Amino acid sequence: MKILLTLLLSAMALQAQALLPGNLAAHLREAAVIHLDFSQTRTLAALSRPLKASGSLVLVRDKGVIWALKRPVALTYVMGAQGLTVVNGDGSREHKSAREAPMAAQMGQIFRALAQGDWKVLGNFFTVTGEGGSERWEVDLLPNAQAAAFVKRVHLNGGRFIDRIRIEEATGDRTELAFQHQTADAPLTGAEAALLAGEKR
Repeated sequence: MKILLTLLLSAMALQAQALLPGNLAAHLREAAVIHLDFSQTRTLAALSRPLKASGSLVLVRDKGVIWALKRPVALTYVMGAQGLTVVNGDGSREHKSAREAPMAAQMGQIFRALAQGDWKVLGNFFTVTGEGGSERWEVDLLPNAQAAAFVKRVHLNGGRFIDRIRIEEATGDRTELAFQHQTADAPLTGAEAALLAGEKR
């Protein structure tokens, strides 16, 4: 559930860049495929040391999302209209329909909205404020009553692409995501296409 919450909040934050003055992220709305790598640091109130992870993210318009953790464990989440598929490090799979995993279904909807330029979804959860220009910008997301139960504040910054997201949860836990190697419209690999199609390779 924690990883799904992080993914959901990250998806919301990724959308926010398109709400900046002047529509600074119009190029993302036009992209059919977005690839990026991420590193994640999660600080828990109950632990003295932060938890770190890294991996990659693929957003594909009209098809879904691949969130692949590579460290500390290999674990891939594939989210689409049909629900959530988890691919374990040994290749075994677990699938849940949209009805069985409503948060994952909502997360997939938000990620696809990002790829398609439908920013209205974000307004259901947050008030968005931003400043900056095409080279550098910052955005704050403040939750409405629906989102306040699980998040206190989300802050993100970037330039042509989003660079960082900081998620402060209502519990006092904090997640920071840094993105690198962002590209738009690079073709899917055979493995990525197979994952989105639900094929085993």
